[in-house]
Amino acid sequence: MMKALLLLAVLSMIPLLGNTQDTIRQLTLDQYLQHIRENHPVALVASNQVDMAELFVRQSKGSFDPVLLGGMDQKYYNGTTYYSTLSTGIKIPTRVGIDFKAMGDWNRGTYLNPQNRVPENGLTYVGFEAQLGRGMFTDERRTQIRRAQVALNQSYTEQQLTLNDLLYEAGQAFIQWQEQEAQYELALEGLSFTETRFDQLMINVTLGDRPYVDTVEASAQLFLRKMEVEQRRLQQQNARIAVENYLWEQGRIPLQLDSTLVPEKLSVKEPGASLADSSATHPAVRYYDWKLSDLDFERRLKAEQLKPQFSVNYNLLTPAPDIISSNYSWTNYKWGATFYMPILLRKERNSLSITKTKIENTRMEQQLKQRELRTKQLQVRNEWNTAVTQARMAETIANRYRQLADAERTLFLNGESSLFLVNAREISYLSAQGKWIETLSKTNKSRLSELYVSGKLGL
Repeated sequence: MMKALLLLAVLSMIPLLGNTQDTIRQLTLDQYLQHIRENHPVALVASNQVDMAELFVRQSKGSFDPVLLGGMDQKYYNGTTYYSTLSTGIKIPTRVGIDFKAMGDWNRGTYLNPQNRVPENGLTYVGFEAQLGRGMFTDERRTQIRRAQVALNQSYTEQQLTLNDLLYEAGQAFIQWQEQEAQYELALEGLSFTETRFDQLMINVTLGDRPYVDTVEASAQLFLRKMEVEQRRLQQQNARIAVENYLWEQGRIPLQLDSTLVPEKLSVKEPGASLADSSATHPAVRYYDWKLSDLDFERRLKAEQLKPQFSVNYNLLTPAPDIISSNYSWTNYKWGATFYMPILLRKERNSLSITKTKIENTRMEQQLKQRELRTKQLQVRNEWNTAVTQARMAETIANRYRQLADAERTLFLNGESSLFLVNAREISYLSAQGKWIETLSKTNKSRLSELYVSGKLGL
């Protein structure tokens, strides 16, 4: 039952053909593709991937959220407080490699370590910790944010590529539907010619104006045309089903086309001015740009690992009640420094070399992809120009054969022609008209292909 739902969202945008055919509606390619863009599961999944990438960016920024710190350590034995230490505070990371903090210590006890002794009301201090070697210009936290932003840009590009592929496939199916609808109508036209002539022959045979053998040939031709109509109906129905395969409601409910819905008529799509070389801005090429940006951040982080680790911390001390005042003295402080440096750096140096090789390979892949896209653009434009030329010629040929068929039917009605010649003229006309429909379809497919190879369908 759900599959039988009408495509209401699309139908609401489709104009009527006319007062005499108010039950027949036309669906345009643009309306069809827009509905797919907004409702197809593949399109919605691609959109969700972008949303997830945005969440990853926010998640990576959480590395610089302020942090509350605290710890307590106590020892009691035989009624004696050996020691009780309490330390609390807040730490504020920044994106310049310096972490600020404000802490307080409250320690007491009979056997308290002398270095932990503080005033009776406690001791507070504010200060910072800075990386002066490895981590001064970049570190894992800052790199993670940058790479997450690049991943977000990549997800946008991947969405465009996904839509580009999806809409191209759907557009091809729609144009095929247009072609099969036109071919089916042409087959019905051929059947109409044959039925009219057969009925007229039966009258003429009854009146004795035509030999009975003419009805045998006419009936054989009638059955051939009926077979052609059935074959074209099958192809038209399958093409319609292929179009329905792309129709969904919010990515969950498969839709079917209403029986009164038909595609817009085929027409010649002529190329405009040659598109500028868009291979450099194609989403597939831009994806390599983002990949190179990601690898560059990775390279910077690994290059940073070649430096020694050297961090310093400095804290101004003051009694606990005075932490929010300016009663600090440069003579009351504590500070420290740490140093770490591998001797050979084999792990760091080889890791950096691997990343540099990845960058070189990615650049070559990008150049190859750009060259392939440019070649395809030129090929599609040539195919489009040729298809338009063929369509114009095919239209002229079909019109000439139509004139010959009309003239031959007139002669036949006047008794000046044979059934064989009439059938031959009609077969030539129907073949030429079918060829014209095929060339019209080619011009539409060429237009779609140019948008596809330029990466513009997904924009």
